[in-house]
Amino acid sequence: MADDILLCDLRVGEVGKIVELSLTDRKNIGKMMRLGIIPGVSVCLLRRRPGFILQIGYTKVAVDRRLAALIRVRRQH
Repeated sequence: MADDILLCDLRVGEVGKIVELSLTDRKNIGKMMRLGIIPGVSVCLLRRRPGFILQIGYTKVAVDRRLAALIRVRRQH
């Protein structure tokens, strides 16, 4: 879809809905699930450096650039 981008391409303050996780490693899949990073969830990017800080509901989580590049989101306007 045209509005789908990688999480690492969101701007600070933008909100996106997770549409796909391009993960094959079970360890990373489990980590994402425990953090609440699953398809259908809305995330707000709070910070990009030194890591990506996301707000998911009332929870803030951090992921590195490598993982952020594996998460595809759809911008929410």
